[in-house]
Amino acid sequence: DGACMVHEAFSIEKILKLYAENPDAEIIAHPESEAHLLKVAKYVGSTSGLLNYVKTSKATKFIVATEVGILHKMKQESPNKILIPAPVEDDNCNCSECFYMKMNTMKKLYLCLKYELPEVHVDLELSKKALVSIERMLELSK
Repeated sequence: DGACMVHEAFSIEKILKLYAENPDAEIIAHPESEAHLLKVAKYVGSTSGLLNYVKTSKATKFIVATEVGILHKMKQESPNKILIPAPVEDDNCNCSECFYMKMNTMKKLYLCLKYELPEVHVDLELSKKALVSIERMLELSK
């Protein structure tokens, strides 16, 4: 029953209002978003799926419901497209930014791969359940 705080922070009411103001935009969303948002999205996909969709779509404007950091990469790959970050419920926070994702750095990744640390031990039953989610995520990235 896990959840991603970024993908739960989006405001469906504000997104629909933004869409009414931009009817030529397509709403695209990460699959960890809440069900009511996924129902109105033109496209639902993994991070790489969202990047590829924007790049290959004939549409020129998108309301993007995922971690806001991905918009930089989208703009690099599709400079002629208009990308609008999906609004969140609380206007007083950076709720569409993931603090935990920002903790990862190239140096930390390098050290992790070089020394194979930190070692994480996971209960066998929990790992079996987690594997289902990981396999779904990998399937969405195709």
